Amino acid sequence: MGAIEKHIEEIEAYEKNLIEDLTVNEALILVAVCSAKEKTDNDNNHIQDKKRIAALAKDHPIFKDLHDSIEPSLNKFMNTIKSKDTVKYVMTAAKVLKPEFKETAFKWATVILMSDGVLSKARKDILEKYEIILNINRDVAQKILVQASQTS
Repeated sequence: MGAIEKHIEEIEAYEKNLIEDLTVNEALILVAVCSAKEKTDNDNNHIQDKKRIAALAKDHPIFKDLHDSIEPSLNKFMNTIKSKDTVKYVMTAAKVLKPEFKETAFKWATVILMSDGVLSKARKDILEKYEIILNINRDVAQKILVQASQTS
């Protein structure tokens, strides 16, 4: 086995460990990070998205006594996930999340993707994929989109 193949194997093993045994908290952050990665590759926007995701987590009751876990999870996912991998990661997160948390994950993804008030065709397509993966009712998804467009 060559050095490149060995390196690829190591990366794949690391990525597998990254998403094994996700907690609900990590799954919520993971979906939000995936939406940020889909939005742009601009580092300045990623900094703003990290702040938005951290604020969403800190405001959610599930993170009440776990504020110290937000930044490490956020950094781990932001530094590892590439935009081409987001569907795979959202599918993994969906397996961990109960229905009420799937809706929260979809809300967070919508807030991150629409933080500039823009819902382009590409962003709409991403949210539709996430809606299906997270098993969000179409009417609920539409309501979340409307709310996000009014607050951004």
